[in-house]
Amino acid sequence: MKYNHFMTQISKKKLANNFEAEVYDIFWSTISRFTNKNEIIIFFSELFTLNEKVNFSKRLSIAILLSNGLEWRAIRDLLKVSEGTIAKISTKTNTEGFRIFFRKLENDARWKAFWKNIAKSYLLTTHGDKFARLGNEGIEKIYFKKKKSLLH
Repeated sequence: MKYNHFMTQISKKKLANNFEAEVYDIFWSTISRFTNKNEIIIFFSELFTLNEKVNFSKRLSIAILLSNGLEWRAIRDLLKVSEGTIAKISTKTNTEGFRIFFRKLENDARWKAFWKNIAKSYLLTTHGDKFARLGNEGIEKIYFKKKKSLLH
């Protein structure tokens, strides 16, 4: 796979509103008809630059970690992002789009395990002494207690 390592340039010239709306409509209609995960991966791998992929992954990770109750400091250190970036994403996590996303994600056991393991790895790395004292059960009680759903 070939990656573009250059920063994305954004034109200051806006598209006509009706033209932009039509492009979005056609784009989302086409995306909704994808049925093969590999085709989706190929398309978005070729659409996004390397920097856009990194930014997308970090933003999505921030949203997921926030929804799992991880503290901002932990997210900042784990993902190497600024608190400003976390703040921007945190204002969006209770919007309709994220509620839909989290609802779909809640039913995916693989995602739950992945993010819990990421969080535990962070805790082990940054608070190894506490992790050792509390053990896995103590860590579960303190850091992964059942919380109210963000879907309300």
